Amino acid sequence: MANRYELNYDWSKLGPTEWTDFSVVTLQVDLHSHHRGAAVRSAIDGWWDAMPKDAESEMFPVGEEVAYDGGCRFPDPVRVNDHHVTAWIVSQGQDAFDSIAHYAEEMRGIAEKADPDVIITWTELPHR
Repeated sequence: MANRYELNYDWSKLGPTEWTDFSVVTLQVDLHSHHRGAAVRSAIDGWWDAMPKDAESEMFPVGEEVAYDGGCRFPDPVRVNDHHVTAWIVSQGQDAFDSIAHYAEEMRGIAEKADPDVIITWTELPHR
């Protein structure tokens, strides 16, 4: 079973700038599966594909289409190799940390259904 993501309000203190309601908060999610990498990738892709998409120029200046649900946005997950997928959960506003924690648990559940032994590393990136 993968480690659960634990909500961390001290994350608001991470980074070179002070956090505000306008700060963009990003959780990087690294999913590694020794034996069922394709299944994990397929499950995460299916979850992402089912969400509505749009371009969000404020949070993603490049203008690519990103998935969204609730208070979060989800750039397209990246397959690093046959065993590893990297995804991101991005939010902004007063409840950014709570929203990210909710979707982190949802993503963990999806990955664990594909591989009960999936290894997940949660990285709280500095806000911008």
